Amino acid sequence: MANRHERRRNAKHSMSTMTVSEFLELPSMCAWHGCGKVAKNPYAAGWHSMLLYKGQPKLNFIEIEERNVQRDAVLCPEHARHLDERLLIDIGGRLRDVQGTA
Repeated sequence: MANRHERRRNAKHSMSTMTVSEFLELPSMCAWHGCGKVAKNPYAAGWHSMLLYKGQPKLNFIEIEERNVQRDAVLCPEHARHLDERLLIDIGGRLRDVQGTA
């Protein structure tokens, strides 16, 4: 009988490719542990993007090196509100009034 490493090496893997438009049409799931909400078009449904990265702040996210990205996810409106109102410290609300920032 083959050991675990041999079985893993012999396992059949399938890979498929898709276009960018096909990728963008995939549904998104809320990153909140245990939520399970899914949206076909999360940005039109009021969901929030969350990009966590290490390094210096960048005005243009394209400038962020891929190796520094820790998490690229979305949160449903309920959990984005919970994060903002209950888990993050209040910094005076200034950033909420500036378009294009967190």
